[in-house]
Amino acid sequence: MIRIKKFGVSAGMVVAITAATTLTSPAAHAQAPICSSGAQIGVSGGTGWATCGGTGVTQTRVVLFCQDGSGSYTTIYGPWVANSVTSNAKCSSSSWPISVGHQRI
Repeated sequence: MIRIKKFGVSAGMVVAITAATTLTSPAAHAQAPICSSGAQIGVSGGTGWATCGGTGVTQTRVVLFCQDGSGSYTTIYGPWVANSVTSNAKCSSSSWPISVGHQRI
């Protein structure tokens, strides 16, 4: 004959485990960084921007990728700025943005 043991868990124990899990969860302590960026893609002498905010972000800068008529590429870095402040960069008058991104620390 096979005996099956049943383990009973009280409602109080379930509440205690749930509360402990919530308190130790990283999401309960911090908001994930929220970042956005944009650029005037294809516009000669165009600009790009980036901004990040939220817990864990101290500084952000835009990274702008520019291309000129000969097909050469240049990477332009904007200044490091504080949390929730916009960093800007500009391609030279003879080149245009082809992509934009950001870096954060």
